[in-house]
Amino acid sequence: MALADQLRAHRENRGLSQAAVADQLNVSRQSVSKWETGKGYPDIDNLILLSKIYEVSIDELVQENKELKKKIDENNQTIEEHRKKLDWIHDQGAGETDEGLLLLIAVIGLSVAAPLGLILAPVIMKRNKKSNTFYTLVNVVSVCCMLINLYFVYIILGDYLLWDQKIEINYTPDP
Repeated sequence: MALADQLRAHRENRGLSQAAVADQLNVSRQSVSKWETGKGYPDIDNLILLSKIYEVSIDELVQENKELKKKIDENNQTIEEHRKKLDWIHDQGAGETDEGLLLLIAVIGLSVAAPLGLILAPVIMKRNKKSNTFYTLVNVVSVCCMLINLYFVYIILGDYLLWDQKIEINYTPDP
């Protein structure tokens, strides 16, 4: 017999209503109804109080309740799995530090170092992690840094290759 059936049978044997049991346990009548329909299970404290109200042992209430034992085992296993996942996530994040501000300062500094900023801005973008506080800002500033550096490189090459200077040749024929 399932726990729900046991609870209902013992309550009816004592001649109590769900509301009366709920009042003695300081829970809602709906909670008692859920326990008796198998949609929920009482916690250990309420189980102890139920055994006193119904004047039966806890063992008698839970006896032959393989479903409850199976459900408890499944819940314990699920809790253990979640605990392991949380521990793993905590261990993964424990050694990491937030580099957001440092990367942002580096990118801003590199925006004036023409060829160096063009090379190191993508490296900084790759090193930037989503867990950093200024993740989006570092990426936006890195793209701006690359554009500024491209412009500076264009100006430097233009000066070096004399792209903007006009060469004027005056030809005068010999008389």
